[in-house]
Amino acid sequence: MKQLTLALAFVLLALPAVSSAQTMFRFPASQLADQCGNGGCTVSAYKDYGGRDYACGGVRYSGHTGTDYALVGGFSKMDYGVWAMNAARGYVEASVDGYYDRCNYWDQANPYAACGLYTANYIIMRHPDNTQTWYWHLKAYTQQFARGTTLACGNWIARVGSSGASTGPHLHFEYWVPGYGTDDPYAGSCGTPYTRWTAQGAYRGLPGITCQ
Repeated sequence: MKQLTLALAFVLLALPAVSSAQTMFRFPASQLADQCGNGGCTVSAYKDYGGRDYACGGVRYSGHTGTDYALVGGFSKMDYGVWAMNAARGYVEASVDGYYDRCNYWDQANPYAACGLYTANYIIMRHPDNTQTWYWHLKAYTQQFARGTTLACGNWIARVGSSGASTGPHLHFEYWVPGYGTDDPYAGSCGTPYTRWTAQGAYRGLPGITCQ
C-alpha cells in the first residue's frame, strides 16, 4: 500500500495542478459575423497526443503543441482583418512584432528565415494563476498593447496572420502551465480529463466567447 501511495504521489506531481481558482478561457478570436462567426474560422489542428487529438480523432499533426484556428478564405480573409483576442484577464508578458506575415510554407532548413520557426509575430499573456496563453503567427504591426499592459478578458490584441512557420493564415493558441509545460485546454478521452474553456463546444467547433 505504501508503494502504491508513493507511485500515486509521483503521478500527481507529473500532472499540472488543478484548482477552483484556475483561469478559464474564452475563444481567442473575434466571433463577430464578419470575423470567425458564420464559419469564418475552423480548427485545422489540435494538440498532438502521439497520433491522436484530445477526442481520439486525427485532427493534428506530429508534435503539434497547441490548437490552430485557420481563417476560411485564406489570405483574402487575413487582408480583410480578423482579430485575435486575449482569452482571459492578465498582462502582456512578452511580444514580438515586425516579421514577414504572408508565409505559405515552413522553412525547416533555416529557422531564422522569413518563414522559419523563430520568425513569428506573437504575444504571450500571463494570467492570475500564473499560467500563460500564447498567440502565434500574428499579422505584422497590428499589436494593440505594449508589454506589461494589464487587460481584462476579451480585448482585440492583434490581427491573425501567417508569420513564421506557417502554411497559411491562422492563429496558433497554446496554453502553458508553470512547472509542467504545454497543456491542452480541451477535455477528452484521449487528452486531459478537465476543460479550461468556459464553454468547450463541439468537436471541430469553436469554443464559446464567455469570459470567466
